Amino acid sequence: MERLAECLTDAQLERLIRISPVKDYYTFRGNYYTVEKGGIFKLRGSWDEVREAVRQILKDHGGKGYALLKALVEVERAPFESIAAKASEAFGERLYPARLIAELRNKWGLAWKVGSRQYPAWAMPEEVKPAVTEVLAEFEATPPPTLRTKYAQQEFLEVIKMEEEFKNHLSTLVKERLEQTVKFGRAWSPNALINYLHELYGQVIFFDHLLSITQQYSICDTDVVAGEEGVKALNTGFNLALFGEPGTGKTFATKDMILGSEAQNVPPHGLPGLNRYCGGMTPARFIAVGEAYQSRRFNFVVTEFNDWFKYRGMVEPLKLAMERGEIRYETKTYTVGPYKFTSFFSVNYNTQVKEKGYEVTVSDPNFNAIEDRMLCRLHRLTKEKYSELSKSQRRLMMGVPQRKMIGVAPKLRDHLTLVYAIETKHPLIAEAFHDKKVLLTDEMFNLLEKASRLILEHLETKTVPFSMRLERRAIQLASAMSLTNFFNTDSDLIPVDPTAAKMAVRFFVEEAWVRANEAFPLCQVLQNLL
Repeated sequence: MERLAECLTDAQLERLIRISPVKDYYTFRGNYYTVEKGGIFKLRGSWDEVREAVRQILKDHGGKGYALLKALVEVERAPFESIAAKASEAFGERLYPARLIAELRNKWGLAWKVGSRQYPAWAMPEEVKPAVTEVLAEFEATPPPTLRTKYAQQEFLEVIKMEEEFKNHLSTLVKERLEQTVKFGRAWSPNALINYLHELYGQVIFFDHLLSITQQYSICDTDVVAGEEGVKALNTGFNLALFGEPGTGKTFATKDMILGSEAQNVPPHGLPGLNRYCGGMTPARFIAVGEAYQSRRFNFVVTEFNDWFKYRGMVEPLKLAMERGEIRYETKTYTVGPYKFTSFFSVNYNTQVKEKGYEVTVSDPNFNAIEDRMLCRLHRLTKEKYSELSKSQRRLMMGVPQRKMIGVAPKLRDHLTLVYAIETKHPLIAEAFHDKKVLLTDEMFNLLEKASRLILEHLETKTVPFSMRLERRAIQLASAMSLTNFFNTDSDLIPVDPTAAKMAVRFFVEEAWVRANEAFPLCQVLQNLL
């Protein structure tokens, strides 16, 4: 085709193709010309389509797709056995890509069966090879991590798809809704978020949804600094756990509100593509697939979290995961890791709630170590909460909150996506915005100090039944909530918002009260404090 194009005009080339005896069997997808079956000649190139097809194959099949494409690029034509051997060499273990090469032929047009019945062979169309080679070079520049289990290898393909979902959402946002999102962000704040949730769920159960959405802001893991010198104190990222009696709205807050629910007509409020729902997944499976998420920031949504602790030996690896530490796990049949886990959890689980305090339904005595590494909130089905849940359920059935959600949820989600992209320096947005840090304020420290003093003054026990990590969680909560103010300040530092500080200290006092088995007067402490 290239030689013909050099000596013929476009019109002559088109006439020649129309009378070709093979026009009904073959196509041509070059850089400048395209010929479809039936001899349909088009004065446009197809390499962009070829590149996208190759990227999709790599997303769907990972290393196996790469190995087969590499083998086809490097041979002019060869029997299937030779191509399989060459692909196996590139993949590092034996491959028999019969189905995959058929997919390349039938779905993508990147492989042809040539030769005779007696001596069949396979080939890749020569005109597409430069475009294929270009994408393979991109893949080689960022090779997938070494994954030791088939579960992690399969999961890595899902990781690529989820990241593509986020990228596509961000790309559309940047092209079509960037100005509107920044404008929305200038009016958005902790107060605005709280008012939105008050309208949806009332004054009692809104707090669970506030925690859930704030955790989505926290996942970008922004630096939190203190003092005039800007010394790093911590990062915003935290693990969230809602626990308590069944039927108190825990799953709705951690899963349906974030991922969306078609059944209840609730739009998603969480980050697109970055929340991995773990329904039906065993803890051993999670530890294996977690290897595919190295150096990535995802959020694992786990309902019925206590089921994970029916298996012995799960506390230690999960504790390491929540500390974002290095995980190594061995069984009789396989070894996982070591690998560093860099993602987060949003979980819920049932407990036996008593008149005072609660009792976990997990038999492992070390489960407290897990709870200590999460931002936890107890769900007690009080008369007041039952009334609010009942009202909320009726309103959902009537579609009242959904009308409000339709107007706000997409904008909130875009704001969340844009803040995450800026803070993680996503290449689609890196040149347009600069990342920021959260600045701890004297007000935050003073409130927290006053809260601690009041609790200790009223505490009826000699020992303190909660750890210093609880103060750290409160600071992370206030800092993450303050990211809603991202576009409200021109500075590179976002001060902790006063409303966010009060909400975080309220959480601190209420959680300390639960951990202390209600050993101090909650209402009195909150009244003196806020």
